[in-house]
Amino acid sequence: MQPLADITVIDATQALVGPFAGQTLGDLGADVIKIERPGHGDLTRTYSPQYGEELSAYFVSTNRNKRSVSLDLTTAEGQAILRDLVEEADVFIQNFSPGNEERFGAEYETLSEINDELVYCDISGYGPDSPYADRKSFDIILQGESGMMSVTGTEDQPARIGVSICDLAGAMTSIYSILTALYHRERTGEGEYIDVSLLDASFQFLGYHVSNYFATGENPKRMGTRHPSLMPYQAFETVDSHIVVGVVSEHIWPKFCRAIDREEWIDDERYATFSDRVENRDELDPVLDDMFAERTTDEWLSILQAEDVPCTPVQDVETLVDDPHIETRDMIAEMDHPDLGTFKSPANPVNFGSLETDAEGPPPRLGEHTDEVLTELGYDADELERLQAEDVI
Repeated sequence: MQPLADITVIDATQALVGPFAGQTLGDLGADVIKIERPGHGDLTRTYSPQYGEELSAYFVSTNRNKRSVSLDLTTAEGQAILRDLVEEADVFIQNFSPGNEERFGAEYETLSEINDELVYCDISGYGPDSPYADRKSFDIILQGESGMMSVTGTEDQPARIGVSICDLAGAMTSIYSILTALYHRERTGEGEYIDVSLLDASFQFLGYHVSNYFATGENPKRMGTRHPSLMPYQAFETVDSHIVVGVVSEHIWPKFCRAIDREEWIDDERYATFSDRVENRDELDPVLDDMFAERTTDEWLSILQAEDVPCTPVQDVETLVDDPHIETRDMIAEMDHPDLGTFKSPANPVNFGSLETDAEGPPPRLGEHTDEVLTELGYDADELERLQAEDVI
C-alpha cells in the first residue's frame, strides 16, 4: 500500500523546486497531474542532454510518476478547466512568476472557494509579504543572497554549491509542509494555505553559522572544505586524488594520531581539544597537507580505516552510481519508457516497514495525458476536439 494513494495533486510548477516536491508526492502514491503550457511545457524539457524530443535528462530527474496536461491558463476556458481539476483535488502546488497567480485565476482565495479542503502550496523566492516579493529568483541568485556563498569556496573566491541547494531546500520544506497540512486536514477537515519562501528555506540551512555569529559577533568566513569548529575535518590532496577526513569527536583524535604516526600529538597541549586545534590550525594544517601528499588515497584509506578514523575518497558520479551501498539500497530508479527506452535517476530514499514507494513511472511527454484526465472530469470527445482546435489544451 502506498501512503498517498488516495491523494490527487495538481502540480502547476516548473524548473526544480516544485517538480521535485511533486515527484516525491508521486513516489508516495499520489496521482500527480502536471499542468504545462501547450507547445512549450516545463522549461527544463529543452535542457541538454536530451533523451529525445521533449524529454531532457534534467526533466527526467524531477518528473517521474506524473500525468501531463497541457493547458493555457491565460485563457478563460483554460482557467475553467483548472477550476474543474482543483474541485476534485487535494493539493495544488504553484511556483508562478510574481503576479501570475492572479493572471491565471489561480490565487488561493479563488481556488479555496471552489474546494475549501484544498491544501494550497505557494512557492516563491521571497513570499508575498517580503519587500522583495516582485523579484524573480533562481537558485544561483539565492545561493548568493541567502549567505550560502559567503561560507562556500575559498578565502579568495566564493563558490556555487554544486547542486541546486536552494531549490532543494524549498522542495523539502514544501513536502513536509504539504504532508503536515494533509494530516491537519485529516483531523479537522480544513484546507490550508502554505507560503514557502526559497530565501527562508535556504537561510535555515545556515544553522550553526548564524548561531555562531550571534554567539561571537564574528562573521563566518569561507574555509574551503574546512570546518569552523572541528579540526581536522576537511579534504586533503593525496598523490593521486583527494581524501576527506572527519575527526568528529575527541575520542577519534588519538586514533587519528596513531594512524598518521604522530602519537606525540595525543598529549600535546596545542592539540588537546577541538578548540585548541582550531586555534592552532595555521601551524597544524600545513603539516597535515604535506603528510597526506606523500601517499595515495587508497593507502591512506587503509591506514585510517584500520584505526576506525572516519574517511572517504571524494567520489565522482561515475564511481558513486556503481557503489555497493547505492546498489544494495536500490537508490537508482529505472523507468521504462515505451518509445525511448530506460531512464535512470536517483530513487526515493524513504524506506517504510510496511508501506510502499514507487519510482518506476516514466516522466510524461508534454500533454500526454490531457485527453485522459479531462475525460475523467466528464469532457466528451467533441469538447476535447474543440479545445484543442482553439489551443486551450
